[in-house]
Formats: sequence, structure tokens, C-alpha cells
Amino acid sequence: MSQQSLANSSDESVLAAISHFFGWLVALIVWATQKDKSPYVRYQSMQALAFDLITGIAVSIVFGCMSVLIFAVLGIGIGDIAIYGNQANPLAEPIRIVVASMAAVPLLIPCMIIPLVAIIFIARLIATIQTLQGKDFRYPWLGKLVERYQQS
Repeated sequence: MSQQSLANSSDESVLAAISHFFGWLVALIVWATQKDKSPYVRYQSMQALAFDLITGIAVSIVFGCMSVLIFAVLGIGIGDIAIYGNQANPLAEPIRIVVASMAAVPLLIPCMIIPLVAIIFIARLIATIQTLQGKDFRYPWLGKLVERYQQS
């Protein structure tokens, strides 16, 4: 965005900040209502929408991977018991160790999610502060993509 696209009024700054801070639904509403009125608000709200889409996908992937891991290991343990029962299984001991270690997985989930959510919150906070000051905030690499999209 060029220097002329910076916020001309405090209303534009506030709308841009609201778009970044409150998530995709508010950003979508701001974008839909202000896209023809202010290039600055249009760009910032579109950028906030794109950021929320990407972070939503990332969080979903992390949860999905953790869920697959939990169910796969538990399935292996249940399958071992169902197939072999009390009979000798050459892999029984390692499988039981892995299944028993799955008790630690609920502790690993917050260890993965809390930093991810903290990074997302800090990025939103920085974007909010920058746009409240009327500055042209850009998420790294995402800002250029959004600008290119809006020009086409």
C-alpha cells in the first residue's frame, strides 16, 4: 500500500483495528460494509480475514494430527488386546509401553496449542496497535498476497 492509502480519519483506524482484533466475522462485516468507502479499511479487513483463515487452518491441522495420533495409538493397543488377548505377542511389550505413554498426550496438546494461540494473539495485538495509529500494517508475506489480490 502506498502512503496515500494510510488512514485518513480516526474512524478508519478504529475500523481497521477492530477488523484485526475481533476475528473473521467482524472483519468480514467491516469489509462488506466499508470496502467501497475506504481503500485502507478494505485492505486491512481483507488482510485480517486472510490471517484468520490461515491461522484457523493451522489450528485445525494441529488438532487433527493430535487426534489421529491419539486414536491410532489407542487403536493399536486395543487391536493388540483383541487379536492376541493373553497369548504371547512378540510386540506386546512395546505396544503396551506406547499405549501407556499416551497418558501424556493430553499434556502435550496444551504444550502445542498454547504457544500457537499466543503467537496468533500477539500478531493480532500488533496489527491492532499499528492500525489504531493509522499506520499501514502488513502481516509478513500475507500483506503482499492480499494487495496483489485486490489489484486483480
